[in-house]
Amino acid sequence: MAHGTSRFSPLACWHRLRWLSILPLVLWGCSSKAPDWPGPHTGQETDFSVLVGAVRPIDILFVIDNSPSMDPKQAALAANFPAMIAALQALPSGLPDLHIGVVSSNMGAGDGAMGGNCGNGLGDRGLLWGNDPNDMTASVADGSPYATDPNHPLIATGCGLNVGQRWIEDIQDPTAAGRIRNYSTANNLQLADVFSCLATAVGTKGCGEEHQLQATRVALIPQPSINEANTGFIRPDAYLAIVLITDEDDCSANNDNTQNDNIFSMTTRRDPGDTASLRCAARGHLCGGVPIPDYDPAVGYTGTGFTHDFSDCSAKSQLVPNQPDYVYMPLIDVQDMIDSVNWVKGASASQQIFVSGIIGWPPSPNDTNLPSTVQTTDQYRIAKDATSLPVSQQTLWDYMPICWDPAQTSADGNIYKAYGGLRLKQFIDSFGDHGQTFSICNSDFANALTQIGNAMVQVLKPGCVDYPLIDTDPITPGTQPDCQVMERVPCETPGQQACLSSGFTETRLAECTDGQGNPLDPSSLDSSVSSQAQVSAVLATVSDASRPCWYLSYDHSAAGCSNVFNGQRISALFPMGTVAPPGTFLAMQCLTCATADCAAP
Repeated sequence: MAHGTSRFSPLACWHRLRWLSILPLVLWGCSSKAPDWPGPHTGQETDFSVLVGAVRPIDILFVIDNSPSMDPKQAALAANFPAMIAALQALPSGLPDLHIGVVSSNMGAGDGAMGGNCGNGLGDRGLLWGNDPNDMTASVADGSPYATDPNHPLIATGCGLNVGQRWIEDIQDPTAAGRIRNYSTANNLQLADVFSCLATAVGTKGCGEEHQLQATRVALIPQPSINEANTGFIRPDAYLAIVLITDEDDCSANNDNTQNDNIFSMTTRRDPGDTASLRCAARGHLCGGVPIPDYDPAVGYTGTGFTHDFSDCSAKSQLVPNQPDYVYMPLIDVQDMIDSVNWVKGASASQQIFVSGIIGWPPSPNDTNLPSTVQTTDQYRIAKDATSLPVSQQTLWDYMPICWDPAQTSADGNIYKAYGGLRLKQFIDSFGDHGQTFSICNSDFANALTQIGNAMVQVLKPGCVDYPLIDTDPITPGTQPDCQVMERVPCETPGQQACLSSGFTETRLAECTDGQGNPLDPSSLDSSVSSQAQVSAVLATVSDASRPCWYLSYDHSAAGCSNVFNGQRISALFPMGTVAPPGTFLAMQCLTCATADCAAP
């Protein structure tokens, strides 16, 4: 975060990557936004999917702000990361197959005219941080500027990563017991040690014109000669989790100084009496449905201060290109970012992507871990900050923090402050139930990272069905659901032969029936009340010739589906001696009802 006169530089959409804001829209076609399913009501047909493959891969991208104020928050992330891993390790089959990557918010800012730490170039280029001796950008390899940092002794050994690695890989060995790792385990080095080293190696010397969202999509969609080394981080059969750690709102913008005749460009250096942070906010936010008043992009802020209910403010959308503020919004539209990220997973986006943000946001009143020193406001404010350092900044109009902690000091000497992330919140909220927001003003991230880990656990538990299923035959014991089920298996050549453009093959499955042709009674398959031998005996009544097929069961155990309605689980039954390929999903459409309208089994 930077609040000096260099702050308003924009972040990121240079010409070589401008296609990112266009191409994914074309490829995504008619479904550019991940569906945000409403809660079920009686008789509603609900589309959803459940994972059935034994191996549950997940790719986790941490987007870490590396501007000058972030050192205490990077330390909190490093210290509390084990809480997230502990949640994942509690899965019935243990730690899932992991790719964990770290990318900074630094994407440069134009030709360097803005000064500060923004320089002339593309910043860290959306590269995943790693031990890469062939490219010292975002690298902790021997000889890099970071490798001699006395505060991070692991950096001297590439954070423990094997040479050439750009992300952490920790996966189950498919041929033997144990795990395959791309980092050293010498001297009892743990996964959390490697991550903590990378998370703090990003440092606090990055560009203060953060473009967290542009860095996210560039990291996920590698480009030749820019960040090709990221190729392979995203696996087609894996869930994708994005975790944003930042105390400033997104300021991703076209950093071409020639845009709009060099008058309204976000990267043109000027000397107005306001901070660059205010310029990003004034161009990217609305309050009361209208642009921030008294902001002239040619000369800066011309008002005498502004206060508005923060809950009535939001991100501004791009309205009419080629017209100056207040109508034209030079920041990259948040929806553009959402569409690009959804494009990465295609038709599976609504099921396979979830996003969490530890951002500038009012803390939850239910947060019992919040330090008593943290102060908050419910107002969106433009004012002059009498606590800013250096002292010269106290005379500038500024976008004021939403929360701050006088007991905590950043490396730049300022008391810790976080600024309302309205653009980031729009991005997170677009993922519906798969989006979570936490306040970065809490100095302890254990609760946030535990909840983030638990959210991953819930989608990784095979087969648990969140939506209450309608019982179409109340006379027959158990629930008799009305579902159409497709088996979706990952394939290697999307768009070729049976491999669909989504990267899956699809096979319609029938419901499993016993030797008399009756659907299986789900209550007889409840592993929390029936022995494994009893469950196996029921499943054995399904002929091998009729498999694969699907069936409903109940699992009320803590390690099963106790968190969903009636402990519902939908599973696939495969021929004897076979299992589902890794990453296999059951995609289905079922009749669902509101919880109050569904009876317990």
